[in-house]
Amino acid sequence: MRKTVKAIFLFLNIFLCIFILSFVRVVFLLFPAKRTFLVSYIAHIFNKISAFILGIKVKVSGKSEFLKTRGIFFVINHLSYLDGVIASSLSPLVFIGRSDLKSWPLFGTLTSLSDTIFVNRIDPSNIHRELERIAFFLSNRTNVILFPEGTSTNGKELLPFKTSFFEAPLKVGCKIVPLAIRYTRINTEELNYKNKDLIYWYGDMEFLPHLFGVLKLKRVDVEVRVFKSLSISEIPNEKVSFLRKYLSSACQEIIEDYLNPEEAK
Repeated sequence: MRKTVKAIFLFLNIFLCIFILSFVRVVFLLFPAKRTFLVSYIAHIFNKISAFILGIKVKVSGKSEFLKTRGIFFVINHLSYLDGVIASSLSPLVFIGRSDLKSWPLFGTLTSLSDTIFVNRIDPSNIHRELERIAFFLSNRTNVILFPEGTSTNGKELLPFKTSFFEAPLKVGCKIVPLAIRYTRINTEELNYKNKDLIYWYGDMEFLPHLFGVLKLKRVDVEVRVFKSLSISEIPNEKVSFLRKYLSSACQEIIEDYLNPEEAK
């Protein structure tokens, strides 16, 4: 019964969000910067509601003031589609996402209307256009978030961070803020290797069966750590390719040291 009620409220929330986003896109058709900024706030509100419906309780630590700042390039590890709900519930932002998300029933429409920057990781021929769009959003003070691993994982280790999209914040000169997300409890149990797949979504897992499993849960506890921003002004004057790798490596090290403190010693 709980799952059914939560599913009804979740999908009603999604449909209402799609309706409002569609209206905003029509009204602000000729003002793309204002549209995206407004869309990020609408998605922020609706993801707050979605997190509440799903029983997600988030504890934020660190430099949380950045979540209220505009024009930030966030970088975060990736464990589940819930990461997006959580990140957007904490700060108005737009996502950099895989192009195949557009084909998802209902959720593809939602991500498209949310001005997600879709990237084709198989064919990188449009990378310059994607970088220009990211830089446009950042320069117009809209937050952008990147999952640099490129896919969600089972949480055992971080995948190598992809460097290409770090060029956009370099062009704009905006702050780059690493985030670390860690799921800590499911219902009354600490997260462990037996129950983690109730939340983690990776590999060949099917989306809808997994989502319906999440709807059965009473509560999910999450920690999000906000780190200090990386100062581009302190980076030596080098080629863009070097700077991208530097920033990517720095973000990965910061997040990895937090998630695996024993290995960092």
